[in-house]
This record gives sequence, C-alpha cells and structure tokens, in this order.
Amino acid sequence: MIKNLKIELHPDKSKIISLSKGVDFVGFRNFYYYRLLRRRNIKSMLLKIMKYKNNELDKSKFFEIFQGWKSYAKWANSYKLMKNAMNEIYKG
Repeated sequence: MIKNLKIELHPDKSKIISLSKGVDFVGFRNFYYYRLLRRRNIKSMLLKIMKYKNNELDKSKFFEIFQGWKSYAKWANSYKLMKNAMNEIYKG
C-alpha cells in the first residue's frame, strides 16, 4: 500500500548539487567515495602548530588540542595531512 505524504521542498533552502563538488556536512567535505576536512579547519590547526613552535602556546595545551583534532581528522581521508602535521610539529 502506497500512501501519498504531500511533502514539499522549500524552494530557497533546498537545491540539487553534484556530488563531484562535495557536500559540506558536519565539518567535512563529503564526496561520493571519500571525505575531506574543511580548509578552514586545516588552516586553524596549522596556525596552532606555528604558535606552538613559536612558544606562544603551552605544550600540554597544544597536545590536548592536537589530540582532539587528530581524533576528528581520522574520520576523513587525511593520511598525508596527518603525516605532514606530525612532521611539522617534530621537525627541528
């Protein structure tokens, strides 16, 4: 038995877009086969790394922030990003 639900989409709030452009949802850019972090999130972490390296951010506070970011980033396809971030932190 099929029921007619009489549902309408709001013309200003709903739009159809291609998945090849990615859908911004819950902090990630979601594509059909993979997920990336938002650029502003990456830039924010790189800024915190620079502050840590310039001794503007306490070591324990920085690693607390970094641990949370790393846990968040692991849900994305971010292996190279994580590797580069770790290299940036620990290089002389």
